[in-house]
Amino acid sequence: MSFSWLLFGGGIISGFILEKLRKYLFRGARLRNLEKNRKHWILSPQINRKDEIIKMPDGKKLQAYVYSSDITPEMAPSVLFLHGFGGFAQDFNFESILSSICLAGFRVFAYDFRASGNSREKGEPSIFGSSNGDFIQLIFKDVITAIDWMHQHEGVDQENLSIIGGSLGGGMVLSSALHDERIKKIIGICAPYDFSDVFRDGFIEGSLINRLYFKILFKKLTDVDDFLAKVHDVSPIVKIKEDFNYKDRVYLTHSQNDEVIAFKKHFLKNVEKMKIPEKNTLIFERGGHEFTGNTAPLIARILYWLK
Repeated sequence: MSFSWLLFGGGIISGFILEKLRKYLFRGARLRNLEKNRKHWILSPQINRKDEIIKMPDGKKLQAYVYSSDITPEMAPSVLFLHGFGGFAQDFNFESILSSICLAGFRVFAYDFRASGNSREKGEPSIFGSSNGDFIQLIFKDVITAIDWMHQHEGVDQENLSIIGGSLGGGMVLSSALHDERIKKIIGICAPYDFSDVFRDGFIEGSLINRLYFKILFKKLTDVDDFLAKVHDVSPIVKIKEDFNYKDRVYLTHSQNDEVIAFKKHFLKNVEKMKIPEKNTLIFERGGHEFTGNTAPLIARILYWLK
């Protein structure tokens, strides 16, 4: 093959990569503009949103939110919601879920993780730039303080507490909250089984595009092996107990075509290891990682499980 053909082929590949990056960045900018202007919010005078602050044991303050509605009772069944990696509590994927659950009569609690959303301080790196093994383990510990916040909050029925998480948050509820006796029901949305596999398969050993994303987004991560070992240690694969009965406690939903957290490698393994009955699961053939086109049935099943 001549040198000119090599240059031509290299140009095509470079152009393809640049176009993928352009579309990724353009979509991200469009969503950020949408979220900044709250155009994705469900607006109703019957939804009440209140901002609060959660103080972590190390002094870090995280932005938090409490949702209620006109039919939320004085002492309400309550739900804590955990968002995904790179997102925030009220982002495009999850705000409709928070609003819908409160409209069903629940009090809903949520917060932005460290280096995420409104918890990210000016000049602070994003969650991508902040991430190393110790940081990931720290945000998992934060879940316990968030559960304390909900449990002690006014207007909460302490005998009827649930927790829901999506993506990263889905793995967190199956780890940090899995055996917390204060929590009665746990719902994992596209929840990982082993976080080290998510990062290894999706980024470190993934497609050329994804490996490039990893180098850009995690540019300050120097010890990849330590990172993978520590995210593995907080994963459901480690936390699930073989002799524990999860039948009336854990509920899982996933899309079969999820390209971020693979259905067979994560959902099926979580179901198998926890011996989750079919009625405690909801599987979509399409929808991907963001459950595109399936938000309404997803919320319907969540509300059924929370009853």
